[in-house]
Amino acid sequence: MDSVTAEDQRLRASTSLGLIGTGPEERFERITRAARSIFSVPVAAVNLLDDRHLFAKSPQVPGRTVRDRVDTFCDVTIREDSLTIAADTAADSRFDWKPDVVGGTGVRFYAGRPLHVDGQPVGTLCLYDLRPRELSEEELARFDAMGAWAERELLDSRDLEQAVSIQHALLPTANPAAPLYAVAGLTMPLKGVGGDFFVWHRTEETLCLTLADVMGKGIAAALMAATVRATVNSIKAPTPAALLEEAAETLGSDFEATGIFATVFHARLDLGTGVLAYADAGHGLNLIVRADGTHERLEAAGLPLGLELGMPREDRHTVLSSGDTLLSFTDGLLDFYGGTQEAIETIASVIGDNREPASIVESVRTLTSRASIDDDLSVVAVHRP
Repeated sequence: MDSVTAEDQRLRASTSLGLIGTGPEERFERITRAARSIFSVPVAAVNLLDDRHLFAKSPQVPGRTVRDRVDTFCDVTIREDSLTIAADTAADSRFDWKPDVVGGTGVRFYAGRPLHVDGQPVGTLCLYDLRPRELSEEELARFDAMGAWAERELLDSRDLEQAVSIQHALLPTANPAAPLYAVAGLTMPLKGVGGDFFVWHRTEETLCLTLADVMGKGIAAALMAATVRATVNSIKAPTPAALLEEAAETLGSDFEATGIFATVFHARLDLGTGVLAYADAGHGLNLIVRADGTHERLEAAGLPLGLELGMPREDRHTVLSSGDTLLSFTDGLLDFYGGTQEAIETIASVIGDNREPASIVESVRTLTSRASIDDDLSVVAVHRP
C-alpha cells in the first residue's frame, strides 16, 4: 500500500471522530493531569493530527490549541506509528531542530504513544520534560495503559457521533400533509443525543403527530426515547387517548426499572375538516395561534407516562381553521424564553409574526444556537393555509 493511500485511511479515521478543530475537553484533561502526576513531568498532552495541523485536546498553554504539524514532536510519532522516546531531544536528529528544542521552550525529553482508531494512528498521548531522562519498563507499561485509556475516550466520541447521526436520521423530514397543510419540526439535543423526539405520519386523510420529552439528557435519555418512539409507532389505537393508555401499559415495566418518565403529546388532524383530536400525558406545551393573531393553549389533563398509576386518558378536540398554526414544543424552548407564563406569550407572538412552519423552525434554530440552553429542545409546527 503506498503512502498516499495509507495517509488517506488515517485521515478518514481521524475525521470519523468528529473532534478535529474542536476545543479542549475535561475527559482528556483528566488523562493528562494523571500523566503529569504519575510520571513527574511538567507537561502531558493528548493531541489529534490531520494532514497539516496538530490539535491539542488538553492544551498546557491556554489558547494554544492548534500548531503546524511539521513543527511538532507528534509528527514523528504519527509517521513512525510506534512508541517514540527521545531521552535527550537535543541529541536526537529527529527532534534537535524542532522549535520546542532550539527555541525558548527548551524541551529535552519527549515520549509519544500513538492513539489508534480503526488501526490508524490519529493522535498521540505525550510527555514532555525540560531535562533529559529515561522511562523504566514499569513506567513504559503504565504509559501504554494510559494511551489505551485515551483511545477508549476517542472511540466513545466516534460512537456518540454515530448515535447523533442515527437519532437525527430517524426524525421525519418530508411534509406528510402537503399541499393541504405545511408541517416542519426541529430537535436540538443538549448533549448531541437526547430524550426529545417527534414523529408524524399520514393515514388516509389523517395526520398523526407525536412530540415526546423523555426525562434526562444524553445517551440514557436517548436510549429510553428510542424505546418510547418504537412503542408509539407500533400501536394501532382508535383514538389519541387509547394510544397513550396502551403505551403506558406497554412501557410500564421499562419506566419502573429505569425510574424514567416521559411527557407525550399525541394528536390526530383530520385534513379535510381541520378537526384536531389530541391527548396529553403531562406535556402541556401546545399552542394554536389563530389567523387573527389571538392564541390559545391546548388544555392538558394527564400525568406523564410512567407516573400515571393506571389513570385513564381523555381525548380533547379543537379545530385548526384556515390561517391557524399549531405549535407543540418541549421545555427547552420554554426555558429559552424565561420558563414562565410570560414565555408562552412571547412564543405565541413569535409565531404570530411568522406562520410558515419551516420559517418558525429556522427562527428557533437560529435564535437558540446563539445562546446557551440547558435542556434538549424540540418544536413541531403545523399551519393550515
